Amino acid sequence: MNCGTNYNGFSCQREAELARSYPPTRHILRHLRLRHTVDERGNISATMPILPDLLDQGGWLRLGAIATLVDSVAGHHGVMQVAPDWVATLQLGTVLSRKAEGTEVTAECRPLRIGRNNVVTETAIHDLSGEIARATCTYARLPARIDNPSVGTGKGQVVNYAEDNEEHPRPMLDDYLRLDTKPDEPLIELPLHSRIHNSFGSIQGGAVAVLVDAMAAHLAGLTFSMPARCISADVHYLAQAKTGPFKVEGEPLRIDENTVTSRIRIIDVGNDDRLLDVATATATTID
Repeated sequence: MNCGTNYNGFSCQREAELARSYPPTRHILRHLRLRHTVDERGNISATMPILPDLLDQGGWLRLGAIATLVDSVAGHHGVMQVAPDWVATLQLGTVLSRKAEGTEVTAECRPLRIGRNNVVTETAIHDLSGEIARATCTYARLPARIDNPSVGTGKGQVVNYAEDNEEHPRPMLDDYLRLDTKPDEPLIELPLHSRIHNSFGSIQGGAVAVLVDAMAAHLAGLTFSMPARCISADVHYLAQAKTGPFKVEGEPLRIDENTVTSRIRIIDVGNDDRLLDVATATATTID
């Protein structure tokens, strides 16, 4: 690929550097200790441990963490289906059904459609007792590039993102991602940093879901003056994040007895307030 600027506005040199080192140390995929397995038939699954810093105040595994697991394994699946092409997240919808029990959860992905322009997948997430969440993802199919990172596409391949020198003690997920949640208004701010990068240098799809999860719970908490958890989120990815800092805004669409459904927007403040992502999410109070 010739140097210059590509269709996402990033220099070829910067993308090549990001791709070769993706994911870097101190990255959300490594922090969640994700582990992908490709079986001998080419099916992909992934595991994530149930860690205290990934739980909400009621002890449930947070939707944002689950959605990051989903985006990672479904994206891996998509890349395998379209290789040597690449994929980028367009939509990610996740519904959380119950509390995860045990020590880890497993995500199993299957294709719904492999098209010329899009890849659509469904992922079931379960613990030892059964399903805890379900998600659908839509990915744009992108032309092959010589600097695409390797995700381990061989049958029998295991990709372990955990790192030996992770932070100790482990911070809570929002703190790890450097979220600044305003206590009295539906606003979250954060900088662009390497912990949330995708291979293009934008915000990783799962990290976007964490922002949506955090805002949905925060807005419900403001509404009812008590802790809340996000139980469903449908995220649409509109544009690449280029500059930062970013702000996450929440607006209630419907308020019921103990739930709030909200419209959430993620904006690149440093790029003329460009709208990056829009989501609809529902949060409920924690008993």
